[in-house]
Amino acid sequence: MDRTRLHALLARESAEAERRNPRSKEAYAQADHLFGRVPMTWMNKTAGAFPRYLAGARGARITDVDGHEYIDFCLGDTGAMAGHSPTAVTEAVDRRYAGLGGATAMLPTEDAEWVGAELTRRFGLARWSFADRDRRQPVGDPARPGRHRAPEDPGQQLLLPRQRRRVADRRRPGRRGHRPPRKRRSTL
Repeated sequence: MDRTRLHALLARESAEAERRNPRSKEAYAQADHLFGRVPMTWMNKTAGAFPRYLAGARGARITDVDGHEYIDFCLGDTGAMAGHSPTAVTEAVDRRYAGLGGATAMLPTEDAEWVGAELTRRFGLARWSFADRDRRQPVGDPARPGRHRAPEDPGQQLLLPRQRRRVADRRRPGRRGHRPPRKRRSTL
């Protein structure tokens, strides 16, 4: 392998990427209030000098801020299930946020029962519970069998991910970042 040629090709491709993506480069350079200049540091694991910045996404296609359209082979958790911004989901979210309000009220809604009934119709389990997934474990982690897949035991509940977790839930005793008070030993 000719390393000199390899370095020259890499330099040429990097310069072309910077030329074709000036808005992404500028957005990255201006992100002074983010660790690593990105919302999540893994986003820096890119082949170029900076990540591409998202302008929008529909279905399996994404568009960056420089106007380039890509087919997204790296769909995230939600996108992998139904594509980016499916119409039924955007209409339901708009109805809740703009129309009804209370999206973060932490109270049950009648919609939850409708979803539970629909899941019962589709999968046959009588009762359902919705929970946030543990973000430290990948979806379908073999170390946690039964999570995010249909249980073999018909009496077992299937846990479905939801996107929000209350701040108070993150500060429960025994959770990372919180220590319960120490018990004092008696000296008598």
